Amino acid sequence: MMLATTDDVFFIGRRVLGLLRDPRSDARRLARLVDYVPALAAAVTRRAEFLLSGKRRVSDTVHAITLIGFDRLERTVRAFLRSEYARLRAAEEKAEAAGEPVDRPTRRMLRAEVRYAAM
Repeated sequence: MMLATTDDVFFIGRRVLGLLRDPRSDARRLARLVDYVPALAAAVTRRAEFLLSGKRRVSDTVHAITLIGFDRLERTVRAFLRSEYARLRAAEEKAEAAGEPVDRPTRRMLRAEVRYAAM
């Protein structure tokens, strides 16, 4: 399943970060979420293959998460979300420079998003 909007990517990222703190979560449950964002799944797989130093291939996202562990997964997800945010900001700045209207959320909406993200 492909995600439709950038908001979906950030939502899935927040859910993965939340599940990492849940003692009941496991690699299979996390992998199901990570697989919804193909670019994130590729980043996790690349991280696992880098750690294996090319000695063998990573078969799927569950295998990659098991190999890298939850701490490295958290760092990988955070780095991915930061890069997505930077890409989004660059696209907004490019649109502003071209004189196109940019739809930014209001401050009230941002507070609600931050509160929701902290859950």
